[in-house]
Amino acid sequence: MPKLSFVKAHGLGNDFLLVEDKDLDGISPAEAARSICDRHTGVGADGLVLLGPEKAGAIPFRILNADGTESELSGNAMRCAAAWLISRRESPKPDSELLLDTRAGRKRNVFRGRKGDAWMFTSEIAQPVFTPEKIPFVPPNPLPEPVLDYALPLGDDTLPITTLWMGNPQCVTFVDHFDAVNWLALGEAIEVHPYFPERVNVGFVRILARNRIAARFWERGVGHTLASGTGCCACAVAAAVNGKTGRRVAVETELGEMAVNWRKADGVVELTGPAKIVAQGAFFLVE
Repeated sequence: MPKLSFVKAHGLGNDFLLVEDKDLDGISPAEAARSICDRHTGVGADGLVLLGPEKAGAIPFRILNADGTESELSGNAMRCAAAWLISRRESPKPDSELLLDTRAGRKRNVFRGRKGDAWMFTSEIAQPVFTPEKIPFVPPNPLPEPVLDYALPLGDDTLPITTLWMGNPQCVTFVDHFDAVNWLALGEAIEVHPYFPERVNVGFVRILARNRIAARFWERGVGHTLASGTGCCACAVAAAVNGKTGRRVAVETELGEMAVNWRKADGVVELTGPAKIVAQGAFFLVE
Protein backbone atom coordinates (compact mmCIF):
# COMPACT_ATOMS: atom_id res chain seq x y z
CA MET A 1 0.00 0.00 0.00
CA PRO A 2 1.58 3.32 -1.06
CA LYS A 3 2.04 5.93 1.62
CA LEU A 4 2.34 9.68 1.36
CA SER A 5 4.59 11.57 3.77
CA PHE A 6 3.08 14.87 4.83
CA VAL A 7 3.50 17.87 7.08
CA LYS A 8 0.41 19.64 8.41
CA ALA A 9 0.40 23.40 8.92
CA HIS A 10 -2.16 26.14 9.22
CA GLY A 11 -2.53 29.89 8.85
CA LEU A 12 -5.00 31.02 11.51
CA GLY A 13 -6.95 27.77 11.20
CA ASN A 14 -6.87 27.54 7.39
CA ASP A 15 -5.08 24.18 7.30
CA PHE A 16 -3.05 22.39 4.65
CA LEU A 17 -1.17 19.16 4.09
CA LEU A 18 2.23 19.72 2.49
CA VAL A 19 3.84 16.99 0.42
CA GLU A 20 6.59 16.68 -2.13
CA ASP A 21 5.17 16.27 -5.61
CA LYS A 22 7.48 13.36 -6.44
CA ASP A 23 6.01 11.30 -3.59
CA LEU A 24 2.67 10.98 -5.39
CA ASP A 25 4.46 8.58 -7.76
CA GLY A 26 1.69 8.34 -10.35
CA ILE A 27 -1.23 8.86 -7.95
CA SER A 28 -3.77 11.39 -9.24
CA PRO A 29 -3.31 14.68 -7.33
CA ALA A 30 -7.09 15.18 -7.28
CA GLU A 31 -7.68 11.72 -5.82
CA ALA A 32 -4.89 12.23 -3.29
CA ALA A 33 -6.39 15.58 -2.21
CA ARG A 34 -9.89 14.16 -1.74
CA SER A 35 -8.57 11.21 0.26
CA ILE A 36 -6.03 12.87 2.54
CA CYS A 37 -8.08 16.05 3.16
CA ASP A 38 -11.21 14.18 4.28
CA ARG A 39 -11.79 15.10 7.92
CA HIS A 40 -13.31 11.71 8.81
CA THR A 41 -11.42 9.12 6.77
CA GLY A 42 -8.23 11.07 6.02
CA VAL A 43 -5.90 13.39 7.89
CA GLY A 44 -8.19 16.39 7.37
CA ALA A 45 -7.40 19.77 5.82
CA ASP A 46 -8.76 22.55 3.63
CA GLY A 47 -6.26 21.70 0.92
CA LEU A 48 -3.27 19.73 -0.33
CA VAL A 49 -0.06 21.55 -1.31
CA LEU A 50 2.36 19.92 -3.74
CA LEU A 51 5.93 21.22 -3.74
CA GLY A 52 8.46 20.40 -6.44
CA PRO A 53 12.25 20.55 -6.48
CA GLU A 54 13.77 24.02 -6.81
CA LYS A 55 14.08 25.34 -10.37
CA ALA A 56 15.79 28.61 -11.29
CA GLY A 57 15.74 29.74 -7.68
CA ALA A 58 12.05 29.06 -7.03
CA ILE A 59 9.99 26.17 -5.65
CA PRO A 60 7.09 24.92 -7.82
CA PHE A 61 3.86 25.21 -5.81
CA ARG A 62 0.43 23.70 -6.51
CA ILE A 63 -2.66 23.93 -4.31
CA LEU A 64 -5.60 21.54 -4.53
CA ASN A 65 -8.81 22.13 -2.61
CA ALA A 66 -10.32 19.46 -0.38
CA ASP A 67 -12.71 18.46 -3.19
CA GLY A 68 -9.79 17.77 -5.55
CA THR A 69 -10.13 20.89 -7.70
CA GLU A 70 -6.96 22.90 -8.30
CA SER A 71 -6.76 26.57 -7.38
CA GLU A 72 -4.45 29.22 -8.76
CA LEU A 73 -3.23 30.54 -5.43
CA SER A 74 -3.65 30.47 -1.66
CA GLY A 75 -2.02 33.08 0.55
CA ASN A 76 -2.23 30.99 3.71
CA ALA A 77 -0.98 27.87 1.93
CA MET A 78 2.01 29.82 0.61
CA ARG A 79 2.95 30.88 4.13
CA CYS A 80 2.54 27.32 5.38
CA ALA A 81 4.78 26.03 2.58
CA ALA A 82 7.32 28.79 3.18
CA ALA A 83 7.36 28.02 6.91
CA TRP A 84 8.05 24.33 6.28
CA LEU A 85 10.73 25.05 3.70
CA ILE A 86 12.54 27.68 5.76
CA SER A 87 12.30 25.60 8.94
CA ARG A 88 14.55 23.05 7.23
CA ARG A 89 17.29 25.65 6.82
CA GLU A 90 19.97 26.00 9.46
CA SER A 91 19.37 29.18 11.50
CA PRO A 92 17.10 31.04 9.04
CA LYS A 93 17.51 34.78 9.32
CA PRO A 94 14.75 37.43 9.29
CA ASP A 95 14.25 39.03 5.86
CA SER A 96 15.28 35.80 4.14
CA GLU A 97 13.36 35.41 0.89
CA LEU A 98 11.70 32.37 -0.58
CA LEU A 99 10.19 32.28 -4.09
CA LEU A 100 7.24 30.06 -5.00
CA ASP A 101 6.08 29.43 -8.56
CA THR A 102 2.28 29.27 -8.58
CA ARG A 103 -0.39 29.13 -11.27
CA ALA A 104 -0.83 32.85 -10.60
CA GLY A 105 2.86 33.59 -11.16
CA ARG A 106 6.06 33.73 -9.11
CA LYS A 107 5.45 34.94 -5.56
CA ARG A 108 7.96 36.43 -3.13
CA ASN A 109 7.72 35.46 0.54
CA VAL A 110 9.82 37.28 3.14
CA PHE A 111 10.50 35.67 6.52
CA ARG A 112 9.84 38.18 9.32
CA GLY A 113 10.89 36.04 12.29
CA ARG A 114 9.21 33.91 14.92
CA LYS A 115 6.41 34.72 17.36
CA GLY A 116 6.28 31.78 19.72
CA ASP A 117 5.55 28.73 17.56
CA ALA A 118 4.40 30.85 14.60
CA TRP A 119 6.51 31.62 11.54
CA MET A 120 5.76 35.13 10.30
CA PHE A 121 5.90 35.95 6.58
CA THR A 122 5.05 38.80 4.26
CA SER A 123 3.84 37.37 0.95
CA GLU A 124 3.27 39.17 -2.33
CA ILE A 125 -0.17 38.04 -3.47
CA ALA A 126 -1.18 39.82 -6.69
CA GLN A 127 -2.22 43.01 -8.38
CA PRO A 128 -6.02 43.02 -8.18
CA VAL A 129 -7.88 42.72 -11.47
CA PHE A 130 -11.34 44.29 -11.79
CA THR A 131 -12.16 43.45 -15.44
CA PRO A 132 -15.27 41.22 -15.20
CA GLU A 133 -14.35 38.76 -17.94
CA LYS A 134 -10.90 38.23 -16.43
CA ILE A 135 -12.24 37.39 -12.96
CA PRO A 136 -14.35 35.75 -14.56
CA PHE A 137 -17.72 37.32 -13.75
CA VAL A 138 -20.26 37.12 -16.59
CA PRO A 139 -23.68 38.62 -15.82
CA PRO A 140 -26.17 38.85 -18.71
CA ASN A 141 -25.35 42.49 -19.43
CA PRO A 142 -21.72 43.68 -19.74
CA LEU A 143 -20.46 45.83 -16.89
CA PRO A 144 -17.72 48.46 -16.68
CA GLU A 145 -14.93 47.94 -14.18
CA PRO A 146 -14.68 47.96 -11.26
CA VAL A 147 -17.85 46.06 -10.34
CA LEU A 148 -18.95 47.78 -7.12
CA ASP A 149 -22.24 47.37 -5.26
CA TYR A 150 -23.68 45.13 -8.00
CA ALA A 151 -27.09 43.65 -7.17
CA LEU A 152 -26.42 39.91 -7.54
CA PRO A 153 -29.71 38.02 -7.95
CA LEU A 154 -30.19 35.26 -5.38
CA GLY A 155 -33.61 33.65 -5.64
CA ASP A 156 -36.23 36.32 -5.06
CA ASP A 157 -33.71 38.74 -3.56
CA THR A 158 -30.45 40.47 -4.48
CA LEU A 159 -27.17 41.00 -2.63
CA PRO A 160 -24.81 43.95 -3.25
CA ILE A 161 -21.36 42.64 -4.15
CA THR A 162 -17.92 43.79 -5.24
CA THR A 163 -16.04 41.31 -7.40
CA LEU A 164 -12.38 41.07 -8.38
CA TRP A 165 -9.52 38.68 -9.14
CA MET A 166 -6.90 38.34 -6.41
CA GLY A 167 -4.89 35.45 -7.77
CA ASN A 168 -8.27 33.69 -7.90
CA PRO A 169 -11.92 34.81 -8.32
CA GLN A 170 -13.30 36.75 -5.35
CA CYS A 171 -16.71 38.11 -4.39
CA VAL A 172 -17.07 40.47 -1.41
CA THR A 173 -20.13 41.79 0.37
CA PHE A 174 -20.39 44.10 3.37
CA VAL A 175 -22.42 43.36 6.48
CA ASP A 176 -23.22 45.30 9.65
CA HIS A 177 -23.02 42.20 11.84
CA PHE A 178 -22.15 38.61 10.97
CA ASP A 179 -24.99 37.20 13.07
CA ALA A 180 -27.51 39.36 11.21
CA VAL A 181 -27.19 37.30 8.00
CA ASN A 182 -26.91 33.60 7.21
CA TRP A 183 -23.53 34.10 5.58
CA LEU A 184 -22.76 30.37 5.43
CA ALA A 185 -25.84 29.75 3.29
CA LEU A 186 -25.11 32.82 1.20
CA GLY A 187 -21.53 31.74 0.65
CA GLU A 188 -22.62 28.30 -0.48
CA ALA A 189 -25.09 29.79 -2.96
CA ILE A 190 -22.74 32.45 -4.33
CA GLU A 191 -19.84 30.00 -4.84
CA VAL A 192 -21.78 28.18 -7.58
CA HIS A 193 -23.73 31.15 -8.92
CA PRO A 194 -24.01 30.92 -12.74
CA TYR A 195 -22.49 34.40 -13.13
CA PHE A 196 -19.20 32.91 -11.85
CA PRO A 197 -18.36 30.19 -14.41
CA GLU A 198 -15.23 29.07 -12.49
CA ARG A 199 -17.00 29.38 -9.13
CA VAL A 200 -15.83 31.99 -6.63
CA ASN A 201 -14.44 32.60 -3.15
CA VAL A 202 -16.79 34.67 -1.00
CA GLY A 203 -15.82 37.17 1.70
CA PHE A 204 -18.17 38.83 4.17
CA VAL A 205 -16.77 42.07 5.60
CA ARG A 206 -17.60 44.16 8.62
CA ILE A 207 -15.96 47.60 8.72
CA LEU A 208 -14.50 48.36 12.16
CA ALA A 209 -12.40 51.47 11.40
CA ARG A 210 -10.56 53.15 8.53
CA ASN A 211 -7.68 50.75 9.13
CA ARG A 212 -9.45 47.65 10.45
CA ILE A 213 -12.01 45.17 9.17
CA ALA A 214 -13.37 41.79 10.24
CA ALA A 215 -14.07 39.05 7.71
CA ARG A 216 -15.62 35.62 7.30
CA PHE A 217 -14.92 33.30 4.41
CA TRP A 218 -16.51 30.69 2.17
CA GLU A 219 -14.02 29.18 -0.30
CA ARG A 220 -14.78 27.33 -3.50
CA GLY A 221 -14.02 23.64 -3.25
CA VAL A 222 -13.74 23.83 0.54
CA GLY A 223 -16.68 25.64 2.12
CA HIS A 224 -16.35 27.55 5.38
CA THR A 225 -12.73 28.32 6.26
CA LEU A 226 -11.52 29.99 9.45
CA ALA A 227 -9.25 32.27 7.43
CA SER A 228 -8.27 32.98 3.84
CA GLY A 229 -5.13 34.74 2.66
CA THR A 230 -6.31 35.79 -0.78
CA GLY A 231 -9.72 36.40 0.79
CA CYS A 232 -8.26 38.82 3.34
CA CYS A 233 -6.57 40.69 0.50
CA ALA A 234 -9.74 40.78 -1.60
CA CYS A 235 -11.78 42.03 1.35
CA ALA A 236 -9.23 44.76 2.09
CA VAL A 237 -9.09 45.89 -1.55
CA ALA A 238 -12.87 45.84 -1.85
CA ALA A 239 -13.14 47.99 1.28
CA ALA A 240 -10.60 50.45 -0.15
CA VAL A 241 -12.16 50.79 -3.62
CA ASN A 242 -15.56 51.32 -2.02
CA GLY A 243 -14.09 54.18 0.01
CA LYS A 244 -14.59 52.47 3.36
CA THR A 245 -10.91 52.13 4.37
CA GLY A 246 -7.42 53.11 3.31
CA ARG A 247 -4.93 50.84 1.55
CA ARG A 248 -3.41 49.43 4.75
CA VAL A 249 -5.76 47.46 6.99
CA ALA A 250 -5.70 44.83 9.70
CA VAL A 251 -8.09 41.96 8.98
CA GLU A 252 -9.63 40.13 11.91
CA THR A 253 -10.45 36.49 11.12
CA GLU A 254 -12.08 33.94 13.40
CA LEU A 255 -8.74 32.88 14.93
CA GLY A 256 -6.54 35.94 14.65
CA GLU A 257 -5.32 38.84 12.58
CA MET A 258 -3.45 39.47 9.35
CA ALA A 259 -2.17 42.71 7.84
CA VAL A 260 -2.85 43.75 4.24
CA ASN A 261 -0.98 46.46 2.37
CA TRP A 262 -2.12 47.47 -1.12
CA ARG A 263 1.08 49.11 -2.30
CA LYS A 264 0.74 52.37 -4.20
CA ALA A 265 4.02 52.08 -6.09
CA ASP A 266 3.20 48.96 -8.11
CA GLY A 267 -0.36 48.02 -7.11
CA VAL A 268 0.71 44.70 -5.60
CA VAL A 269 -1.17 43.52 -2.52
CA GLU A 270 1.01 42.01 0.18
CA LEU A 271 -0.13 39.98 3.17
CA THR A 272 1.63 39.52 6.52
CA GLY A 273 0.59 36.77 8.89
CA PRO A 274 1.54 33.63 10.79
CA ALA A 275 1.92 29.99 9.86
CA LYS A 276 2.23 27.13 12.32
CA ILE A 277 3.60 23.66 11.64
CA VAL A 278 1.59 21.25 13.78
CA ALA A 279 2.18 17.65 12.65
CA GLN A 280 3.94 15.28 10.32
CA GLY A 281 3.30 11.68 9.37
CA ALA A 282 2.38 9.22 6.63
CA PHE A 283 -1.00 8.70 5.00
CA PHE A 284 -1.78 5.36 3.41
CA LEU A 285 -3.27 5.73 -0.06
CA VAL A 286 -5.72 3.16 -1.37
CA GLU A 287 -4.50 1.71 -4.65
